[in-house]
Amino acid sequence: MNTVARRILLALGVMSATALGCHTTHAPHEAKMGPAYDRPFPLGQVTDAHWETMQTNAEAADFIFYDHEFVGQTAELTPLGKRHLLSTALRLEHVPFPIVIEELPEDQDPQLCLARRERVIAMLEQLGYQKEQIAGRVIVAPAFPRGLTAMEGESAYYRTLNDTFGSSAGGAGAGVRSGVGAVYR
Repeated sequence: MNTVARRILLALGVMSATALGCHTTHAPHEAKMGPAYDRPFPLGQVTDAHWETMQTNAEAADFIFYDHEFVGQTAELTPLGKRHLLSTALRLEHVPFPIVIEELPEDQDPQLCLARRERVIAMLEQLGYQKEQIAGRVIVAPAFPRGLTAMEGESAYYRTLNDTFGSSAGGAGAGVRSGVGAVYR
């Protein structure tokens, strides 16, 4: 057999294999997708509920007044605490979250916690809320997130200064660093 005949036979074989291999019968949609109970969820449907829950919890945490937002061992708010109260007051009627006054550890001073609660209620009254409307929403309770110990806080502080966040690579070779507050080269 000569090469021309081989090429013709090979071309016919490839064309017939392509034509027969691509030919399918028209199947109904259910046959292609499988049974309805076994189909995959639309993209993002499963994880969206998780992200929405995390976002809601983060919004609820915005309504916590921590111990450091009060001046020392008093019921007076710091300037940052007052600004926090104003932002809370703006959102208060639009959300169902309680206003949480952080409870002091190990019930150190329950009267101080109650005085702080009353002070926040009084300040919200000055901003136009009625006491009956908000008194049930302002509570004294432990803060939602767990605080850091002194050693954890120090470690976190120095990690942010070094900007490595615990990695030894230092940002995958982004620069040369040495010690606290080093400069990129």
